[in-house]
Amino acid sequence: MTKIKRRGRPSKDENSPDSSVCIIRDPLMEPFYVKKDSNGYTLIEKVVSTRGFAGREATGKTVEKTVGYYTKFQNVLRVVARGKFYKTQGEFETITEYIDAWDEVKTGMELLLKKVEI
Repeated sequence: MTKIKRRGRPSKDENSPDSSVCIIRDPLMEPFYVKKDSNGYTLIEKVVSTRGFAGREATGKTVEKTVGYYTKFQNVLRVVARGKFYKTQGEFETITEYIDAWDEVKTGMELLLKKVEI
C-alpha cells in the first residue's frame, strides 16, 4: 500500500496524527503559554474579557489572545518577561526599586532559558 503524500501547509488539527502542534505551559509564564508547530512559536495570553458582545455587559469569561508569532524561543521568553513586568501594577519610590522589580522578572526568564539550554 502506498502512502499518500500530502501537499500544502501542515494540519492545524491538534487531534490529527500528522499534527505537529506542541503546547508549552509553565507556572512561571502564567498567564502566557506557547504553541509550537513546524512554522514557529505562537505566544498566547489568557485574559478575562472586559467587554461584552454588541454593547452588552461583560461576563468575565476567560479568553485566549494571540500576542504574536515568533521563530525563536528566546524571543518568546523576552516578550513574556516584558509582559509579566508591565502587568505589575504599582508605583516605585526609587529607580533602584524599579530595577530590582525588573531584575526579578528577568531572572525568572533566565532560569527558564538555562533549563532549556538555548
